[in-house]
Amino acid sequence: MKKLISAAVAATMILCGAAAMTGCGQNGGMLTTEANVGISQGVSETVGKYSEVAYFELERPEDVRINFEADKIQKVSYKYRVLETNEYSYRNDVIIIKKSVFENESAGDKRIRIFVGGKYVQITLRVVTKVIYNTEDFNSIRTNLNGVYVLGCDIDFGGDIFQPIGKAIKNGENTGIFEGIFDGMGYSVKNLKIQAQDWAEGEDGNGQGPSLGGAQGNGNNYSNGIFMSTGGSAQIINTSFINISVVGYLSGSVVGSNGGIIKNCRVVCSLTNGAGGYSEHTGAIAGQNGSGDAAGRIENCIAVYSSSGGSRGIADWNAGIIKNSFAAVADDYVLHIGYDKETGKVPENFDYDDWTTQDNFETLLGNFTIPAFPGTLSWVDGVLTYYKLGDIINSDVVRKEYLMDPANFPKEDGWDTNIWNFTYGTFPTLKIQSR
Repeated sequence: MKKLISAAVAATMILCGAAAMTGCGQNGGMLTTEANVGISQGVSETVGKYSEVAYFELERPEDVRINFEADKIQKVSYKYRVLETNEYSYRNDVIIIKKSVFENESAGDKRIRIFVGGKYVQITLRVVTKVIYNTEDFNSIRTNLNGVYVLGCDIDFGGDIFQPIGKAIKNGENTGIFEGIFDGMGYSVKNLKIQAQDWAEGEDGNGQGPSLGGAQGNGNNYSNGIFMSTGGSAQIINTSFINISVVGYLSGSVVGSNGGIIKNCRVVCSLTNGAGGYSEHTGAIAGQNGSGDAAGRIENCIAVYSSSGGSRGIADWNAGIIKNSFAAVADDYVLHIGYDKETGKVPENFDYDDWTTQDNFETLLGNFTIPAFPGTLSWVDGVLTYYKLGDIINSDVVRKEYLMDPANFPKEDGWDTNIWNFTYGTFPTLKIQSR
């Protein structure tokens, strides 16, 4: 497997890195004496350095290499089966497991255990559908929306218009919702425009199908993003989305309608609403967070955006959870909904849940900086009625300077310095997780 995606090396403290969303093993990857079902434990040795996550690519299979430092190892197991000595080798602090071990495997996270005496180290083997190295690889996600994908390098679209993944793009046939895993490994997807043409109400009646448009060809542009929509099992993690231009309603740089998890992502984008419309805006990360039975979560994400027309900081509508995430307006600081003219500040105890009521929701529809509209609207007996649905927890639209102070990103709020770089005076960036 290419060096870019060989297993990341960690010292005695585990670096969760790319496995932040899917787990580093029940014991965090540390040595444990917990019984291993069906496998006896052996003699005592010590372990120095070991890997946290290894990768196996289904489309282009190669032997798996795991950096591992020990005096010697006793045995290796994969999914409870002890490997034969001809299935792996160990030399120069590297374990090489032959690709034949993973024949007929399915995508997802599996378990490798490396035994050192009376203890073992548990390592996640992420079996991926494809490692993405170029725009062609990236676009192939459309052919398998349940796959597991990781970036092997930055992906630069050179300013091209990008057709959202999952859009109904041919003969009215909807290609579905993304339900897989997309792990950027700290790399970037950059320089693209999301400007789907004339996506009006369409066949499904929900603004998610193709429209031939009227004489003026100005259909509403709903639910656009790099991913049109994500389901409850979807994960989009550890990725920078840089220089993304978004035009439309209920649209966002990453996802149009998010029902999955977006975590540890960094976004730099420009937002523009489509022509006309009443209340639907663009969001820096998602157009809508939470959809149907899929709650939608955005956690530990940062966005810096510029805005032309009505737009939200993190998402437009929120029926899910937005937690420990912040957005800043790149060119100016637009008036915050809780701004106090007398003090010139937003109260520290300002709470969107307390403020958003039926009496106040019309004010929220204005061009104020808020992380997301925390609910939805429906017409009831001719009255536009506000319903509180989602939660906004420790998240807000802030001044740019806020993002440049590491003190605002404490570990207890989930900000992992193994994933993020925090330096005073600069915007946070993601660390590259692969080696």
